[in-house]
Amino acid sequence: MNDRRITEPNRARRLFLRLLCLSLLRPLLVAPGPVLAARDIVLEGVYEAALDLPRIHFLLQRSVPGSALKSSSGLNVHDAFLDTGASGILLSKETAQELGVALAPQAQFVDVGVGGAERFSVSEPLLLGLAGYESPQARDPRAYQNVGRGRFQVKHAAGLLGQAVDVIGMPALYKSVVVLNTGATNDLSFCGAALKEPEDRSIPTPHVTIKLRFVDFSNRKHPDNVPPLPVLAPNPVIDGLVLHHRGRQSKGNWLLDTGGTISLISTHQARQLGIGKDQTPAFTLPVGGVGSMTTIPGYQFDRLVIPTLNDRHLVFTNVRLGVHDITYVDEATQTERTLDGVFGSNFLCASAKMEGLLPGDINQTLIDKVVIDMPEGILALRFDPRLSR
Repeated sequence: MNDRRITEPNRARRLFLRLLCLSLLRPLLVAPGPVLAARDIVLEGVYEAALDLPRIHFLLQRSVPGSALKSSSGLNVHDAFLDTGASGILLSKETAQELGVALAPQAQFVDVGVGGAERFSVSEPLLLGLAGYESPQARDPRAYQNVGRGRFQVKHAAGLLGQAVDVIGMPALYKSVVVLNTGATNDLSFCGAALKEPEDRSIPTPHVTIKLRFVDFSNRKHPDNVPPLPVLAPNPVIDGLVLHHRGRQSKGNWLLDTGGTISLISTHQARQLGIGKDQTPAFTLPVGGVGSMTTIPGYQFDRLVIPTLNDRHLVFTNVRLGVHDITYVDEATQTERTLDGVFGSNFLCASAKMEGLLPGDINQTLIDKVVIDMPEGILALRFDPRLSR
């Protein structure tokens, strides 16, 4: 999951490994039992770790017209995670060096994530082009949609085992409709992402829609920032989620984080549900991203209820969530706040119950396609046909 750079031999090796894993894990696949109540859509079972995260191809240019930045071996197809939880666009140290991306002298940006604060370099101004992960024309620069020019965050440290980890965040997404092929993860395939124009007729028709609100988590005013700063944009939040557990409930507003393998609630939300530090967790899991790697505890909760715009609720039962505080500074008030929760890709893609660092049981997703309409502020879900049986 950490290998973001795709070449044809690399793709073949990864496809072979995926197919091998599929043949071994097929007996473990669990198809959740959908239940349609009079007013609610109920999806049973969400494990703690998404099997994959949304991926999209990208290229960088210095000018238009102009050629894409290339490595010494020519134009390689690069892919990144599409991450609605990222306020900026993140280039790995490996990608920046391979493509010869220049850094703004002395510039520094401090970002905050699940592992705390992290300092980044800032790139030269670049044009960003995106192409759908499942596009057959990924090697043709003309197939890439130009989403604008900006400076990007560049990691100081190398990736784990030297693998590039690039992230396409909200500055590239907020004017478009994002479509995710989450159903592909049921076959251990990659979760392909694509950008669409709002009037594109190929956008899947959803069964349920959920309202999104956009919040600025950008950390522009951090005292250690040194301009020029990278391009930044607000992130989507789902309001009014209610988590139920053993007769108690907690209500909160959760960040929609497609780049999150695991979903989280804050320690405050957990305490409202009777979960304290002295309670033995159902699992522990190392997580990383912005900031350092950290190990968090997790628990299984009875159900998560999400309000929709369709006169019914979307209900996930038996959900396994991490408990961890992500604290940020509110730009308007300059006061510290903690996220109520993070709604990650384990709710959208097939998910795995982890046995240590390895997956055990795998829960298939009944969400076939996800549509995130940024201009309209809508999260839309199309279900697998099995839901209507």
